[in-house]
Amino acid sequence: MTQLLLRAWERRYQVVEPSRTDTGRRLYTDEDVERLTLLRILTDNGYRIGDVVGRPPAELRTLAAEAAPAPAPAPSGRTGTADPRTYLSEALDAVQAMDQHRLESVLERASVDLAIPVLRRGLIQPLMIQIGERWREGTLRVAQEHMATAIVKTFLSSLNARQTVADGSPLLAVATPSGDLHEMGALLATSHALEVGWDVLYMGPNLPAEEIAGGIRLRTARALFLSIVYPPGDAGIGEQILLLRRLLDPDFPVIVGGRAAGSYQEILDKAGAIRVDGPGDFDLALNHILSH
Repeated sequence: MTQLLLRAWERRYQVVEPSRTDTGRRLYTDEDVERLTLLRILTDNGYRIGDVVGRPPAELRTLAAEAAPAPAPAPSGRTGTADPRTYLSEALDAVQAMDQHRLESVLERASVDLAIPVLRRGLIQPLMIQIGERWREGTLRVAQEHMATAIVKTFLSSLNARQTVADGSPLLAVATPSGDLHEMGALLATSHALEVGWDVLYMGPNLPAEEIAGGIRLRTARALFLSIVYPPGDAGIGEQILLLRRLLDPDFPVIVGGRAAGSYQEILDKAGAIRVDGPGDFDLALNHILSH
């Protein structure tokens, strides 16, 4: 959990009340840590923090244990009551069999039965994580991983294109920096931003800083989300982040997320960028931008 999310929860919901040392450092008890962990699990699985923050520890534990089929609101006619784990198992079987049509069918059925947040967090994200793990273990071939990635990217792109955008919605530019070819995080961020009321200028992966800045100026975007999945701690990507800051207005909001984002924390601090870790952080960052 990032400090951004933790401080926001403490201020708004008094979720925990840590004691302080003589030097002002916060001290959290084991109970505080457990409570924060449970709340983070629930909010990452579709619960609203305001709906669960007042519940007792025993109830939070029960809800967290059942959190995979999250009870998020189900827009566009989706029931949101199906269990994403069923679809995850079917999707992994399809990948193992290298059956692209079967994988497409699983994803389409899931898109009807699951609310979009549950679809992302309960199916797409764990699917791609498990595919990566199986590839590293040697139980999946490169061809199987590439097939699955191509199908999921096409599916997410189509899902995002079907989202409706209200007139006057703030515009978020989304890209990955030059040197990062991994597009999945950017597509997932696009889906989330559309869901919470933003329009999105999706510029794709592996884009030089000059092109990202140029696209932002052409469309007058309100903020940028930069997805960094791989490689971690790369000097070239670090240089791209700093160059991007020089090319953009000094106060233009840059949000950075993705599996490798934490390895660039020192660079992000220099660039004045906001690092987010999960949908809760992302929501806070987007809301902060709109309120300033």
